[in-house]
Amino acid sequence: MRIVFFGTPDFAVPSLHRLASDFDVALVVTRPDRPVGRGGTLTPPPIAAVARDLDLDLFQPPNPNKLEAVEAIASYEPQAVVCVAYGRLLGALLRRLAPPGILNAHPSLLPAYRGASPIQGALLDGASETGVTLIRLVKALDAGPIVAVERTGIEPHETAADLHARLAEMTADLLLRRLPAWAAGQLDERPQDAGRATLTRPLERADAEVDLRLSARDLYNRWRAFHPWPGARVRVGDTLCGLMDVGLSAEQLEPGQARMCGDDLVLGCGTGALAIRAIQPAGRKRLDAAAFARGYQRLLAAPWGHPYPQPRPPLIK
Repeated sequence: MRIVFFGTPDFAVPSLHRLASDFDVALVVTRPDRPVGRGGTLTPPPIAAVARDLDLDLFQPPNPNKLEAVEAIASYEPQAVVCVAYGRLLGALLRRLAPPGILNAHPSLLPAYRGASPIQGALLDGASETGVTLIRLVKALDAGPIVAVERTGIEPHETAADLHARLAEMTADLLLRRLPAWAAGQLDERPQDAGRATLTRPLERADAEVDLRLSARDLYNRWRAFHPWPGARVRVGDTLCGLMDVGLSAEQLEPGQARMCGDDLVLGCGTGALAIRAIQPAGRKRLDAAAFARGYQRLLAAPWGHPYPQPRPPLIK
């Protein structure tokens, strides 16, 4: 089977590897190289690097929906088109490239957590289950009919980085098992229940700042959801500190109060407390909590989380 593969970030890498090992991936379409770092070095997306390593044809159009881009992709005469985290909407001309349409993989149990941040949305909600859903792409974002679903539990201490890696492998496996039958028209599709749909927005750097008036459980889920990016930061005096390794504590402190308990720096929250095991002051190296307490003793007596951060738009609607 001849495939055109759309994808961009490292989440799509296992899928490209698996599909290329079993099928004829005629073309890989990804986003253009972009400037990275202070020097603005042009850097290819992870999928571009993999496509080159596998000696696959690679196309990086600024806009794949432009007629000339569509014609270039169509010249490969794909029998199936697969999309895994490409990063932009694909128009009607692209959706008609192959008879069955485009098979898209989304890392949530649709219709929950449509949009840009489904893994983070599930963790932020404290969900106990998530998964991967294969849908046929339609005009509306992540709203296409469901082709296949694979479910998995979420471990209580799993972070976005952990879950991202697991779901990327699950996606590759599910595509490999379901793509041939879908391309042959042998799989039934079922519509999503739009009344149960939720939508997630893209994460931003400002989402990292922590409001210690929230409960410890909510903040712990927030840390899990935003690890490793944008992370979790809390202001104390004139220092902004990144919370690098976080758990829950049984200690009872006032919101914004800090105290060393054993090897942990404990922060009081609106309800309950967080146990901080590693912390990184802005512009400094990461420290375990005990080393931080020795070097920044003056901060332990200061109120943490002041001034309170500005309210952020909800991640999930």
